[in-house]
Amino acid sequence: MAARTSKDERFDPSYRSLPVYWPVRWRLVWSARSDRRAGLPIGLNADTTTVLRDLVARRDDACEHERTRYYADIRAIDVRLAEIDSQLTALQRDLAVRTEQAIRAAVRPTEQELNRRKQGEGDVPAELVRQRRATEHRRTVEAAKSEQLEAQLRLDATLAEEAQLEVRRQNRADVARSRVLRLVEYADRLAAVYRRALIRRHPQREALVTSWISTLAAPPAWVLTDDLTPSR
Repeated sequence: MAARTSKDERFDPSYRSLPVYWPVRWRLVWSARSDRRAGLPIGLNADTTTVLRDLVARRDDACEHERTRYYADIRAIDVRLAEIDSQLTALQRDLAVRTEQAIRAAVRPTEQELNRRKQGEGDVPAELVRQRRATEHRRTVEAAKSEQLEAQLRLDATLAEEAQLEVRRQNRADVARSRVLRLVEYADRLAAVYRRALIRRHPQREALVTSWISTLAAPPAWVLTDDLTPSR
């Protein structure tokens, strides 16, 4: 049976906006002052601005690290899911066979079958023979139903494990995505610190405000899609 989903797998307990510490803020402000003196096109976007380009690069590296970490975390889950995929067909086939056997076993015996004597029963009264055949039939029915139930339970347990593993994998994907979105938000806030310092007393302030691209850069495409949890 699959292990229960732990609390840490359901959400990222450390999800809070990452703090912008003063040393980082000061370096951004210092870079903005230098870039302000250099003039446009520095500051317009990540392509023309070293500071913004570095923020994007570090953000994307951190995002890819989280993605790699996620795939490492779910490797064992995916292996087990692949095993379950290979088992389900056999389990379903076995259940179908057991069900058919139970149906056949449940058919009432004919009079001929009830009166059939086995070796050594030549002197046994006819009524006792019928009781023996009826008892044998009942035991056969019970055995067939028991085997059918066991096959059904095996299939149900495997399907339940599959569902639990799918939930665990999705939960881990949600955690990874929340961490990545936090990194994206952090990079955007760092860019905002830089831009606020850059625009202050900028000699080309109006042109800068008119022409700059307000968004730092689009996050990796997989962050906003379901690429982390591809359908099997």
